[in-house]
Amino acid sequence: MSNTNPQLYNTKYVTSYMDPDVFLETDDVNASEKEFILNCIYRQDLLNIFGLDDFVDTEINQKIAKLLKLLNQHNELHECMLVASKNLCGSEDEMSGLMVLFSFDYLYLTHPCICEYLLTNTIFKETIDQLKNGIIEKQKISS
Repeated sequence: MSNTNPQLYNTKYVTSYMDPDVFLETDDVNASEKEFILNCIYRQDLLNIFGLDDFVDTEINQKIAKLLKLLNQHNELHECMLVASKNLCGSEDEMSGLMVLFSFDYLYLTHPCICEYLLTNTIFKETIDQLKNGIIEKQKISS
């Protein structure tokens, strides 16, 4: 049984912006073009997750705020929010942390965690560990 309605968060959607097969070896695109394309796919993934047609910050922020109330109940996910916020914003604000987890660097790791939690009230160890490891890796790179 799901904890949320489909208008809030699409648990059936699978992100594609980080799929290794987005580009073929035969594709004639440079690094700048790849970055642009991946950003476009990421933005579309984000819109699809939130069931939106247009990128409207206030609507996405409202949905993230509603999600925060549900997601705060999962201790490990809550801890990931705090760590992400502290690493990027220098504070331990859950909302900022969740916003960070929806950023380009983390969405592909965060989305499966949220889907599992909303659908089953739990997150598999492997799934949450992937998110934790992603946060640790980004922390090492930015240090």
